[in-house]
Amino acid sequence: MGLALRSWLWMAFVTTPATSTAAALWLGLAGRPVNVGGIVVSVLVVAVPAGVVALGGAVAAMPFTFVLGRLLARRPAHRAVHVAAHALLAGVLAALGMQVVVALWNGSWAPAPGYALLVSVPAGLAAAIGTLRHTAPTRPGAGLRSAVGADAAEDRPARSVSAPDA
Repeated sequence: MGLALRSWLWMAFVTTPATSTAAALWLGLAGRPVNVGGIVVSVLVVAVPAGVVALGGAVAAMPFTFVLGRLLARRPAHRAVHVAAHALLAGVLAALGMQVVVALWNGSWAPAPGYALLVSVPAGLAAAIGTLRHTAPTRPGAGLRSAVGADAAEDRPARSVSAPDA
């Protein structure tokens, strides 16, 4: 599975829903009386479309991710450098994209940075988790072959030659 797909899956199904839930709880619990219905609707209205929008963001970020990967591959770098670089790239791209959307929506190019932070933090976290999982070292023999049990035939007791087949 590619890095962009892995990062998108983390963003669409883990970091964005968690962030939107935390923001909805924060705003819902701040009001008196507590608006439980508003919290649920906010999570559904924000998290579900955000997953679809994040797919567009992942596609738009692919050229940047490719160039960053090529630059990082030129010289050996620690895994933490790869993780930090991809997280920073995803966070900046998400923040810039959100700033453009909010600016076009409001008609002003000086929108509050709160919306950009609300998107860039889960994007950066998703890229960091995706990069960590994508660059994880593998143990020799720990691939699909040993996980499936390719040597299971040798582990099974041999059938007796004299036993009749039923």
